[in-house]
Amino acid sequence: MNKIPFFLIIFTLLLAACSNKDQQLKETQALYKQALGNKDATTVKLALNQLLLLDSTNTEYQDSLSRVYMRNGNFEAGLKYAELVYNQGQAKSKLKENMALAYQQIGETEKAEKFIDNLIAETRLYKYVYQKLVIYYENGNQPLFDSLSTEILEQVETDSLMAATSVPMPGPVSGIQQLVPIKAATLFLIGNNELERKQDVNTAVLYLKRSIEEYDQFEMPRYVLMELEKMMYAGGRR
Repeated sequence: MNKIPFFLIIFTLLLAACSNKDQQLKETQALYKQALGNKDATTVKLALNQLLLLDSTNTEYQDSLSRVYMRNGNFEAGLKYAELVYNQGQAKSKLKENMALAYQQIGETEKAEKFIDNLIAETRLYKYVYQKLVIYYENGNQPLFDSLSTEILEQVETDSLMAATSVPMPGPVSGIQQLVPIKAATLFLIGNNELERKQDVNTAVLYLKRSIEEYDQFEMPRYVLMELEKMMYAGGRR
């Protein structure tokens, strides 16, 4: 009886394994596409994790999975995959923006500011200037906050591109994110800073009302004013 050469057995096994892996990859890719079409976030996440087990260096899958985790509020996991893409020089502006927001959310504001500075230099988009203002606000860096907020309010009067810039803001009443003109958003943030950092209610109210004058549908200042009125009313009844 003729013996099959050992190297041929190994080659056959490797070939079968590769063929099986290719088949698994195709099936998982099909599942991923189907889940995207069905807007099934849970299956999308499962499929992407499986795809990365089968193809661990695919930056497209890493990018997509980082977005899924960040969208669900798991910023640490999202950054883990985003950093893999970034370190390979494959990060696009949207991924860098997500990374800045994620670093901001987990309190690593120095890293967030670094990404924002790079985005400002690369894109010249004013929405990132506002994001930098938010970082200064959250850090309690009053001198830089005052300087940049003043700069925005001055520039918006003469720069049509800045005036046309909108930034995303939460809608506490409707639950829907709003795109708010940068001037209105800046006035709101100044008002909130006066209220929370400086405890100057009168100045805060002035800025909050100015932000509504700039954008009548702006929910955030209306919500803050409503809550402030409730607190003052409750205090007056004691």
